[in-house]
Amino acid sequence: MSNDTSNDTITKTNAFFDTPYLSDYEITNVINLLSELKSKGIFLSNSLHDNIWLFSHEYSPGRSIKIDFGKIDKGLNQDDQLLVKCWIGSLLDKYRPSTCIHYFHHFCMAINITNFFSLDRINHFVEWLHEDHITNNEKTYVLSTVISFFDFSEISNSSKYLAKLYDIRNKIKFTKNPIKLPSSKYILLFSYYLEKYFADVEKDTSFDVEETIKKKILYYPILIWWNLTTIIPMRSTEFCLIKRDGLSEENKKYFITITRIKKPLDQIDIDNYHTKIEINESMYCLINNYIEITEGYGESDTLISYRSLIYVDNTKQRKLQKRNFNSFNQNNLEKLLKRFYKEVINDYYQINVSLNERLSPNDTRHLAFVSLMMQGISPVEIARLGGHKTLAAQYNYSFHTEYWIDNEVFKLINNYKNISNFDNNNIRYIPENVKLKAFESPTSSFRGELEIGYCSDSLIRCEAKECMLCSHWRIELDDIKLKHDLIIEKVNKNRDNLIELMNFIYKVHTNTVLNIMSPEHLENENHLQHTLQKVKSELHNISKIIQIERNIY
Repeated sequence: MSNDTSNDTITKTNAFFDTPYLSDYEITNVINLLSELKSKGIFLSNSLHDNIWLFSHEYSPGRSIKIDFGKIDKGLNQDDQLLVKCWIGSLLDKYRPSTCIHYFHHFCMAINITNFFSLDRINHFVEWLHEDHITNNEKTYVLSTVISFFDFSEISNSSKYLAKLYDIRNKIKFTKNPIKLPSSKYILLFSYYLEKYFADVEKDTSFDVEETIKKKILYYPILIWWNLTTIIPMRSTEFCLIKRDGLSEENKKYFITITRIKKPLDQIDIDNYHTKIEINESMYCLINNYIEITEGYGESDTLISYRSLIYVDNTKQRKLQKRNFNSFNQNNLEKLLKRFYKEVINDYYQINVSLNERLSPNDTRHLAFVSLMMQGISPVEIARLGGHKTLAAQYNYSFHTEYWIDNEVFKLINNYKNISNFDNNNIRYIPENVKLKAFESPTSSFRGELEIGYCSDSLIRCEAKECMLCSHWRIELDDIKLKHDLIIEKVNKNRDNLIELMNFIYKVHTNTVLNIMSPEHLENENHLQHTLQKVKSELHNISKIIQIERNIY
């Protein structure tokens, strides 16, 4: 598409920019994406405003894929039509057109049932989701599609619908989750090797000084993205939009200003809005150090310097692939993350991670929500940190307990810094300096035989329900080997207890969101802090048992 056509499209779109659910950035981003797909021969229609979008079929040359927005224009005003088109456009940034057509198909089903999510059609939608003649797969696809649309749009009725959808999601066993994240094993593996890479490159004698600097600068954006977005929930686009001068220090406190792409409903007259969020000194130093080492590569509007990537990238293709060298965007981040998996984890460390176990740029947002929830942060504050217009919007994300549990446990076990014996089925975290009382001298000559190990206290002064957690408990290494399966069984039992506690916390949060003044919520709120303490206790219990189990290797 020529520049004239692209500019004409943007000019035509300006007439619709006062929609309360879209920012100028989001609309322009879809326009630019369609323009890029058109230049590649993928998008065959004229512009965003066409009611029929045609795409070339990636698997069948000569065939096309059609998305007909005329199927949903009954009763929809121009703002609503534009909102749906921009949502589909946002999906095209991640999926092939052949996948997006399935999203659109199931979205049309939901639209027909709910009359574009009218309040008086909620119960009818719920009844439909419970009908037996509709397969769980079909319900799953419709539900995940609706959740995806609500996440993008945050339309005013979404909270009312989500109140019902949460309940359905808990009661119906879907064969697929709406959002799929990599398993905790591979998320932790990524985190470990990301940190390890920067230390290893410094010590690698096969690189000269200049090459070492280049390799660090190339993947420094990934290091910042991982450390920042697993703490502060933000969209990958918002991370890329952070300004070069977004870091600040005030009265020995450190802040970073995030550019949000979702407009608060009470500020619909602004294109984007900004949130200043406090960060710790370590994060401040990490980001500030990056700014300093990339300052000499030229001007940059965004925190991440694209010009520095041009200089350090040996492929020399970046100048040909990008028009605006002053900014770093979501597409750049996604490609850099894929490259890190290939060149660092796969080639440098010789570890193969399948595509479905690799992180994508927006995955960290989900992890950050869980982390904040488990720290006892209030739903209102989590919504503010996440840049959501509604409290309910943040619970569109899957409650990824597996990663959070494993991450916290391994932090307790020597900060999960020592990994060995990795293969496709197993990853071991082995603490180097674990000094367990279980292997010290007994506290007396008494030896009370137990299911696992023995009690060394003649007075049998129990300190815990689980004998393995008592300071008087002892075991021989040979016995650990014999009782290995039983120890793992106890780890899993503690893990189940922990998941049950975490699910209760999750329900407290959703109750707060959906009915903040209900007596049930007020009662649950009183138990929240007590439950969080139980979670911490269970984490310590699991870490202690795992330390014992790991010592057989």
